Amino acid sequence: MPNRTGTAYALTTFARLEDSADADELERYLQELPRGADSPFHRLTGVHLTRVQLFRTLVHQGPKQTHDDRLRHPHLVFTSVFDGDRDAYLDQLRVKVPECDRWWGDCVGYPGRSDAAAFAAWVRSLQRTTTLFQSPFPTATVGRIRESVAMRERVLDFAVSTQGLDDDALLRRFREDF
Repeated sequence: MPNRTGTAYALTTFARLEDSADADELERYLQELPRGADSPFHRLTGVHLTRVQLFRTLVHQGPKQTHDDRLRHPHLVFTSVFDGDRDAYLDQLRVKVPECDRWWGDCVGYPGRSDAAAFAAWVRSLQRTTTLFQSPFPTATVGRIRESVAMRERVLDFAVSTQGLDDDALLRRFREDF
């Protein structure tokens, strides 16, 4: 089913920049957005990945392509993979990521975040069906993946710290730690 694999939903939007927009300035802003724990997307729950980027040209498809496909207007491409329902995600995005006003603020028709219904309708109007969508963990939520990674770390720490223990001591430590 397009846009969904297991419990994950893939949202892809294309928004045209206004003619008056300064694409270079927007691109610099996007490049300077914090990454990791400081990323605006870290405030959202259930996000597997998100990307916001500016496109001015299309990817060259190889020697058979005789010319570059240059877009008439730069487009802001927003992609995100998250757990759950699209509209609940859009509301989270609207409330917790005020940076939306900066990156979509130069796009045609952007209504801003103050009107929840208008914001969601605008983003949905830009959505394209995600036809190439794979997930290595199609039924695992972000929470479950984090729990699994934490358990892996505990098991590794246990294995390293119990090297050389005899069977009784190893069993005792296992019962204490797990």
